[in-house]
Amino acid sequence: MKLRHIILTVGLLASTMASAQQEEVRFPFPAIPEVMTEPQARLEFLLEHYWSVFNFEDSTATNRATAEQGFVDYINLLQYADSAVQAGSVRIFADSIARKAHRQKQFDELIDHYLGNPDSPMRNDVTYAHLLRVLPTTPQRTFLLREVTKNQPGTTAADLPLGKAASGCVVYTSEDEPEPRLYYVESPTTLLVFYDPNCEHCQEMMPQIRQMMERDFASRTCAIYINVEENTAARKFYYLPALPALYLLDSEKTVIIKDGNLQQIENYLRR
Repeated sequence: MKLRHIILTVGLLASTMASAQQEEVRFPFPAIPEVMTEPQARLEFLLEHYWSVFNFEDSTATNRATAEQGFVDYINLLQYADSAVQAGSVRIFADSIARKAHRQKQFDELIDHYLGNPDSPMRNDVTYAHLLRVLPTTPQRTFLLREVTKNQPGTTAADLPLGKAASGCVVYTSEDEPEPRLYYVESPTTLLVFYDPNCEHCQEMMPQIRQMMERDFASRTCAIYINVEENTAARKFYYLPALPALYLLDSEKTVIIKDGNLQQIENYLRR
């Protein structure tokens, strides 16, 4: 969904809140000033004031359901903002729930469910990392922050020994380092497929991944299938909470898509 449509939709929700029926519960989006028409400016205003109208004191079941829907919309909006705006917004959010200890547990559960759960369709490690930095520190969150910040989109992927996984790809080696490594792969794009042969989901997905790559993208994308049971460096350098895990890299080994699904990979490669 395009940013302009998202912000205009949220603006419409905010402007019609006053006329909504009492029995129709909606998250109380802050009203965006009408003079603010540029989508990015509207987004930044919304994220800065997102939680300002929400009643944290109300702990009824209805309000808790409203909080959950509001949180889902919030983390969806965050992905359209730049890093500085995201960081500022999540700090305001963290400060808001920190002052309401009786609501902290609910939001902790929502964060874990929607961002920490590897099977969540809304999982986003960039957003998750921003939240982990501002939430109260625990050993678990310190560990998770270290893991989710590995190989973020826009950063250079960690190098890996590839062994037989690189068969079929053009890989240059040297006398000093004769073993094939990720950084020696020559390809416009590289797809890393991390899998475990004993994983049922991997057994289901791997034929689909191989078929798509060999049928449609073999001429311009090097697909490297990495057995995490054999390649001990994989889990050390890559955060792999669920398998198979797909990473798409450009020719310089910059991460384009981190831990994406097959549809995201296909959509990008077909552009």
